[in-house]
Amino acid sequence: MSVHSRHRARLVVADDHPRVLDAARSILAPAYDVVATAADGAEAFDATLRLRPDLVVLDVAMPRLDGFETATRIKASGSRARIVFLSNHADDDYVLAGVSHGALAFVAKARMQRDLVPAVGHALAGRAFVPAASVLPRWQRPAGRRHDVQLYSTDALLVDSVTAFFETALRCGVSIVAVLTGPHARALDTQMRTRGVDVDSLVASGRFSIMDAASALEAVCRDGTADAALFAAAFDPLLERALAAAPGSPPHVSVFGEIAPTLCARGAFDTAVHVERMADDYAASRPLSVLCAYPTACFDGARGVRASICGQHSTIVPADRHT
Repeated sequence: MSVHSRHRARLVVADDHPRVLDAARSILAPAYDVVATAADGAEAFDATLRLRPDLVVLDVAMPRLDGFETATRIKASGSRARIVFLSNHADDDYVLAGVSHGALAFVAKARMQRDLVPAVGHALAGRAFVPAASVLPRWQRPAGRRHDVQLYSTDALLVDSVTAFFETALRCGVSIVAVLTGPHARALDTQMRTRGVDVDSLVASGRFSIMDAASALEAVCRDGTADAALFAAAFDPLLERALAAAPGSPPHVSVFGEIAPTLCARGAFDTAVHVERMADDYAASRPLSVLCAYPTACFDGARGVRASICGQHSTIVPADRHT
C-alpha cells in the first residue's frame, strides 16, 4: 500500500516497452491514479507539463529522450513532481546516475512487482529508495539526509548487504563504526575476512571500530530512558578516532547501528523511535552517515511501527519482501 495520504497521488508512467508499461500501470493502479502513460521521454515530459502529476515513473532507456534526460528537463521546467526510475540495470553506477539526475527512487525491473509501489510511496513522502546499501557511501548528500535503513528478511541477506556496504565505504576512504549484535558481529567478521578484508589492521588503525549493541544500549540510557547527552558521550570518542583515521578528504565516518533495532526486537517500539531521532540529530551536525538494519519480522503484528521506523530515515533499502 502507499504511504497514507488524504488523496490518491497522480502519476505519469513512461516505458518504451508496451508490456512493461502495462505491467507498471497495473501494479500502480490500485494505490495511485495513473493519469497518463508514455512510450518515450518526450511524451513523458509533455504529459508532466500538461497534467502536473505528483510523481513520474521513468524507464531509463527510452527513445528520443532517455529517462535521465527527461528527468533533467522535468526538473528544469520547475515541475515539483518526484521522480522514480525503472531499469533493467540496477548496479550502483546506474543508481548513482539516477539520483544525481534528481530521482528519489530507483527500482530494478526484475523487482518491479515487489518494489515499485513501496518505492513510489516512499518517494512521495520525501524518502529515497535504492536497491542496495552498497551505493550509500558513494552518494554525496548534504548533512541531515544521511540516516538510512536496511530492511532484511534473513540474517544472510543482512550480512551480504552490510559487508558490501563496508567494502564500498572503505574503498571511498571512509572509516566505520559498527554497533552490532553478537551473532551479526561474528558473521560479518567471517564474511569480511573471507573476502580478503584485513580486519585486524583496520581495527588497529582506528578505521574500523566495533561496539556491542547491548552494551551500547546500556551506555546511552539513564533509568531506562535513552538520553542524548549519554548518546554523545558514548559515540564522540569513537567518532573522533575514526575521523582521525579516515584517509578520505574531507574525512567521513559511516556508522552501522543496531541499538534501535534491538529495542524494536524487544517490543520497545516508542523507545526505538526515540533512539532513531537522537541518531538523526547526532548525525545532522557531524561528518557521518548512519545505516540501521531492521528485520522485517520485527514489524509483524505491530500496527504502524513500520511506517514510524521508515519515517525516521532518509533512504530505504528494501528486503526480499514489501517495505
